[in-house]
Amino acid sequence: MSRQFPEHYVSISERLSHILDSVGYSREDRNRKVIVANEIEVFLHIAHAFKENVKEYIFGSRGEGSTGPGLQSDRDYLYQCNTIKVVTDLSQCGPIVTNYLMVKDNHTHPGYVKLQNIIISPDYIPVPLYLDIGNNNINAVDSLHRTVITNTIYHQRGTVSGPALHAANDIKELSSDTVYALRCSQWPLQGYEWYLRRRLNGWPTSIQIENAREYGCFVTPVGHPHSSECHLEWRLSFSIAERELTRSFEDTTMKVYILLKMIRKTYIEPVIGDAFSSYHCKVCMFFVRERTPRELWCNENLLQCLILCISHLNEWATAGFCPDYFISTNNIYDRHIIGTIRHTLVQILGNLLSSNCTFLLGIQGCNLGHHMSYQMSRFDHCIILMTREESVNHRLTIKAASICRYSILRDIPQHYSVLVDYLDRLMYASKDLPYIMQYPLKHAMMIIWSQLGFHIATICKENEHILSREQVDYLVALASSCLTFGIKSDSTSVRLKLCGLGMEVGNHNLAEISLQRISDYHMRYIYNWTIHGGAILHFNIDSSIEKLSRNKYNIQEIMQTQTSFSVIYLQTEMSISPKPLRMEMFRSIGAPSELRKRNDFWYDWGVVDSLICLYFFQYLNFHRQGKERHKQVAMYNMIHVIRIEPNILHRDTAFNLLGFSFMQENQLSNAFRCFVLSLNIRPYHNAAKFYLGIVFNRINATDIGRTHYENRSDICSKSNIAKYAKQ
Repeated sequence: MSRQFPEHYVSISERLSHILDSVGYSREDRNRKVIVANEIEVFLHIAHAFKENVKEYIFGSRGEGSTGPGLQSDRDYLYQCNTIKVVTDLSQCGPIVTNYLMVKDNHTHPGYVKLQNIIISPDYIPVPLYLDIGNNNINAVDSLHRTVITNTIYHQRGTVSGPALHAANDIKELSSDTVYALRCSQWPLQGYEWYLRRRLNGWPTSIQIENAREYGCFVTPVGHPHSSECHLEWRLSFSIAERELTRSFEDTTMKVYILLKMIRKTYIEPVIGDAFSSYHCKVCMFFVRERTPRELWCNENLLQCLILCISHLNEWATAGFCPDYFISTNNIYDRHIIGTIRHTLVQILGNLLSSNCTFLLGIQGCNLGHHMSYQMSRFDHCIILMTREESVNHRLTIKAASICRYSILRDIPQHYSVLVDYLDRLMYASKDLPYIMQYPLKHAMMIIWSQLGFHIATICKENEHILSREQVDYLVALASSCLTFGIKSDSTSVRLKLCGLGMEVGNHNLAEISLQRISDYHMRYIYNWTIHGGAILHFNIDSSIEKLSRNKYNIQEIMQTQTSFSVIYLQTEMSISPKPLRMEMFRSIGAPSELRKRNDFWYDWGVVDSLICLYFFQYLNFHRQGKERHKQVAMYNMIHVIRIEPNILHRDTAFNLLGFSFMQENQLSNAFRCFVLSLNIRPYHNAAKFYLGIVFNRINATDIGRTHYENRSDICSKSNIAKYAKQ
């Protein structure tokens, strides 16, 4: 290295490396984050596989394992459409999918392409399309008269930031960027300079280069901001190759990358905003790592490597040209870092270089500056941040598992042969994954096992009058075997469904055993994930999940023993569903169809929060046994949870179940109040309307019941609720 650094930089580097290890950026922490990201991605692949038209990837800091305390990074998701194929040559076109040819002209900026429509002739010959946009408003004709696709087709919701749609997230600590992209399985011609580039320092390795070439690239819907045909251009994206190269960083290289992102967040972002992004830091890391020997990247040289990277950024900012790593003729500063912003960036970077490294004392991420000032200080605050970061990772994994679960319930036909076929497919897919990544597939298989068990039980219940005793015993044994495998996916909700099954088939011993194995204490501190309005939400986990993280629970243990999803009955399981949840499946009868959104598929299910379901099943069991005191306690517990838990998501269903319990006790006025409160929460798509008719019939007020049924808004008015509450 030509530049000479002071000797004390070595001690500072070692101290800085130690601090980063202590606050959650060690090699082990990074590997664990990569495993979590891989598990989430596999869960999402499984969920989308049932639709077979989209594939989802996790990119950005969370996909790389480069996020942590002090770096609240967005979640970057990329959705790949599998029904569209982008090719670099006509010979690669397929006969079934929609084909687009990657083209460019003298006016197309480096790093960008256009996508020309290709039609397949009756002789199966691909033919490029010219001067024909048809009836499709997503097509246009460019300056060379080619029919190309516009890049505005995905700009439908959220805030557009480059190719990404920025959306608020249901997990309050984070937001997410979603990119919709098309896949090209071939390496583009513009990227061959990178592929053939001469490298003297052994990074990336020849294997990594070949793997990157096999990954191909994506095209994302954004054009060059200075192009006259911006709406027709698509940006080339090498996200998979970038993620794999970043994951291959040595320990010191990754720490330099993390420090660059902290510096950006502390010194640059407050001044010029997001114009200078962490992507610029990543590109700098790629170039500097490629041009320097591996021996340089050790803990003793951490500070030297950091200053070397800042110097490269400063040189690029001064010249106004920052080359893209894969397409070196593409200036990635050309999009946002121009004019006054560029001059400001040059001044900031220059100040950092001339500060004699005192800028380290001001870094705010995970209190790094504080720890640099006081070497012997404790890391309690950073340990809390690290635990919180780990809890977020666990939360994201659980959410991905819940998305996978609802996709299985929604998209797989609940039929014996179909479920068995999907089990075979998942088992075959697991052979291609390393052992450490097989858990998501095993979890999906356990979900299907449990569904298969309940499906067999449904068949047995529906055909019990025509089946012989031997056939019934065989089906019961088969269902029990399936549920034995499936109960490990989420023991609490599966056991609750087992309890409901026991009540419906008259096996009260099964119901009582299932209830005994789920204690109230266990349900109080368990994660309760449920579905509401098309989104998977959570409650009561902020403190408990951090406690579990501190106690070193891994995600498998949390998923199997500490997590309870909502209890769901499908319409195909009607014969083994408790009557009140059966009525929930028909909540949409009589409701205006325009009030039902596309993601409200769960309206056709019986869905209830796990804790409410536990107390309701306890009530039904004690009611059958005639245990007056015990059933009153169960009803009180339902009332208590509804009142004090602000995040019960299916509160309308909870009121309906409580009202049903009051009806069983012949307390019709209390039942009526419950159903009115339920309708006040959800005026439409609510099974309370059926219960109200039953209540009015039982008090011999049929005409009143019909009047209120026809005018539910009258029932839900505040004045009527107040009037009924006083009765």
